[in-house]
Amino acid sequence: MSIFPAGFNPRADAVGLMDMVSIETADGVFRFLLGADGRFVDVADREWIGSQLIDSSELRLSIQGEAPAGSLSLTFIPDPDDGDLVAQVRALGTDYVRGREIVFWLQPIGSMAEFHAPAHAPVRWLTRRGGHIEFDLSGGLERRITLTFEGPFTGRNTAPGLQYTVADHARLIGAPNSSLRFMPTDTFQEEKLFG
Repeated sequence: MSIFPAGFNPRADAVGLMDMVSIETADGVFRFLLGADGRFVDVADREWIGSQLIDSSELRLSIQGEAPAGSLSLTFIPDPDDGDLVAQVRALGTDYVRGREIVFWLQPIGSMAEFHAPAHAPVRWLTRRGGHIEFDLSGGLERRITLTFEGPFTGRNTAPGLQYTVADHARLIGAPNSSLRFMPTDTFQEEKLFG
C-alpha cells in the first residue's frame, strides 16, 4: 500500500514532493509551503503561501512508545514601516492555536507543468496538535516566532488517574456503566483474606 495517489510513480525520473503545512486557528485554516518562496494552488483550489523564512524542525513518527514534539518557526527582520508582527501574534495569545490541528502534507509533482496545474491532490501524511508560541528577539533586528506542536499520543504512557466509578467510566468512553456503582473504591481490609 502506498501513500501516493493512483497514477503517480514515485520512482519516475522526473518527480518531486513539496512539503506543505496547514495550521488550524480560531480564524480558519492557514496553508504554507515549507522552505520555498511562492504561491501554489492545489487541485481543490486552495491557496498555499510559501516563504524560505518558514522552517520546520525534524519530523518524526510516533514509534517505540515515543510522542515526538517539534516546531514551526518564522525568522524575519521586521520592516519599520509595517506593524509589529510579534506584538500582533502576542495579542492573539497561545489559545489561538493550542490543541488545534497542524497537518503536514506532501504534494506530488510529476513534471514542471504541475507547479501551475497540479494533477494530484496533496497527501496528508502527519497530524500534530498545536502547543504554545515562543518569541526570540535576537539583537535589534532579527525576530523569530515559533509554534511548538505535540504528537498525537502525548501523555498516553502515564496513568489516567481514574477509578472504576460510573462518572469516571462516562468520562473515559462517553457512556456511563451503572453497574460500576457497586465497585469498591476502598482497599482497606480489617482482616487478611488469605494466609
